Amino acid sequence: MSLENGFFGPAEVLIDYLTKLNDPGKYPFTRGIFPEMYRNKKPTVRQFAGHGCARHTNERFKKIISLGGTGLSTAFDLPTLYGDDSDAPLSRHEVGWDGVAIDTIEDMDELFSGIPINKLTVSMTINAPAAVIMAMYIAVAKKRGIPLSSLGGTIQNDIFKEHIAQNEVLYLLKHGVRLAVDLMAMPSNFHKVSISGYHIREAGSSAVQEVAYTLADGIAYVEELLKRDLKVEEFAPRFSFFFDSHNDFFEEIAKFRAARRLWAEIMHKRFHMPIPENYNLKDTKLQSLWCRMHAQTAGCTLTRNQPLTNLMRINNQALAALLGGVQSIHTNSYDEVLCVPTEKGVRMAIRTQQILLEETNITNWVDPLAGSYQVEFLTEKIYEEAKKEISVIESFGGMVQAIEELYPQKKIHENAIADRETFEQWKNDPNKKYFFEQDDTANEDLAEISEEVEKRHGYESEQKDRLSKFKKQRYQTGALKALDKVRRAAEKKESLMPVLQEAVEFSATLGEICGALRDVWGSAKESAGVSSSFSHKKALKFTKGYRFPRPVRVLLAKGGHDGHTVGFYILRDIFQAMGAEVIHLGFRTTPEAVAKAAVEEGVDFIGLSALIGYVPGFFEDLKNSLKSYGGSDIEIIGGGIMLPAHEKYIKENLGIKNIYVPGSSDFGEIIQNMKKRAE
Repeated sequence: MSLENGFFGPAEVLIDYLTKLNDPGKYPFTRGIFPEMYRNKKPTVRQFAGHGCARHTNERFKKIISLGGTGLSTAFDLPTLYGDDSDAPLSRHEVGWDGVAIDTIEDMDELFSGIPINKLTVSMTINAPAAVIMAMYIAVAKKRGIPLSSLGGTIQNDIFKEHIAQNEVLYLLKHGVRLAVDLMAMPSNFHKVSISGYHIREAGSSAVQEVAYTLADGIAYVEELLKRDLKVEEFAPRFSFFFDSHNDFFEEIAKFRAARRLWAEIMHKRFHMPIPENYNLKDTKLQSLWCRMHAQTAGCTLTRNQPLTNLMRINNQALAALLGGVQSIHTNSYDEVLCVPTEKGVRMAIRTQQILLEETNITNWVDPLAGSYQVEFLTEKIYEEAKKEISVIESFGGMVQAIEELYPQKKIHENAIADRETFEQWKNDPNKKYFFEQDDTANEDLAEISEEVEKRHGYESEQKDRLSKFKKQRYQTGALKALDKVRRAAEKKESLMPVLQEAVEFSATLGEICGALRDVWGSAKESAGVSSSFSHKKALKFTKGYRFPRPVRVLLAKGGHDGHTVGFYILRDIFQAMGAEVIHLGFRTTPEAVAKAAVEEGVDFIGLSALIGYVPGFFEDLKNSLKSYGGSDIEIIGGGIMLPAHEKYIKENLGIKNIYVPGSSDFGEIIQNMKKRAE
């Protein structure tokens, strides 16, 4: 096969041009959804932004616009993403750290103060409480006299991928789907769902799995909306898709092309959208065939060592998205593996896009790599393999049933642990040592980042004070009555959007509204895990057959709201392969609850993942709680995204030596340290 030779020839790439490619803007849209693509309209330059209170992010938004950003993309902090207010016990150490804290309609108003939301598009990355956040946004527009029809942008609102990959879920799947679809069914020009493969890929999936599970999610949403007696052309044009742009340059270009072709085929053959005779770009039936795409460069590929080298990774990934024909691009900031992007990081991210769009002349050409043997081979390969994987999902009865059987979760976990094995081999190559070295400028770069990050310590108290004042000044009776209406509506089958709108206008908070729904629906039940026989076999390779010489008990937990699981589940597999009994305390736990459970269970080790927020705070609370419960002798293993200064504080001031950070730690180091302790 020519792959072994590093090239392909015409004998291996037989393409029927009209059925598999066609001209740009024509079915099956492999070459792009518009005839002229970037010659007519360049991709929207978006920048993900959100930190602190509303006023801090408002300042960053205005900075992005002044730097040339043409669309805003909103990052919410973890409490907001999970429908909790900033004063909730679980919100400690997370308020405003990795996104903006939005508790009230007042916060939403200040977030966009002085910004013409009727003249630019706004993206909001939020899922489980998306309907409530959208209700706040609409209420702010209403207050300003802006009609819903004038609002443009996208709200993520993809609850399927949360159950598959990111675990930001509040309710049982059926209730979460109902809430998401209530928002999707609401008439407006806003894109009310961004069907997201990005988080699926970041959780460890392959490119094929990313395409397959994302489009399978899309199929499930179409079917749910059809149950409401809507026509496909009434909602499908408002669908958008969100993909990762990863490191394998040509694979990523082919992935975007394959996804467009496969979605068009699904909409045509499965949902009977006709192939138009005349391509009128305003025809909603034509638009229903489109896979509109936003792409973001891959956060999981960024390295903590030599952070400036991330600029090259980001540029290459953005270039792949551009050559793949996406409609908008978000470039990550080089420093976000250390913290929420600094202003310098944001500026460099925007400039990366601007240089690609304005200085390379790439935008003069539509699908310039079409006809390349390699690109067409890869496009066909991803198309065929993703189509097969969608068929597997269908064999379960669809995505809802597949999620409940943990099928996509297990497949992603298997791919993640296989990728980790490949990475462990890769990093041992002496030619790759550049990847782990620190350069002379690292300390200077980190000092600049640290200076901005240290300002964030006051966000939590400021936001809690603001929330307390808001609650005292509002009309309490009106808020309580509105929350009762939310509960009554949740018990029925009617759309929740009108009562959510009323609740935010009567000053109910995000946490109160989500809590009212929880009163009726209950909370999501966490799965105990997604391991498989495949992942256990791979874990044995990491441990090289070693088993603890005595009984060892390990308690694993995630502090705060964070639901990222890649390393969390791989470590559980490794500990079990070493013969340990693993107690899975699970997600969304406080340090106090972790300490209490660890002492009661008599464990030898605690593995705490506090990936996001002010990480030292979680470990300091855990250390103090263990002391109060009489468990100071229990060894703590921890991980999270943190600055070197924070890592140093945990190791030296708190005496917790086994701390591991993304991009510079490996499982072999963890295994060796546990062996020493156990022996």
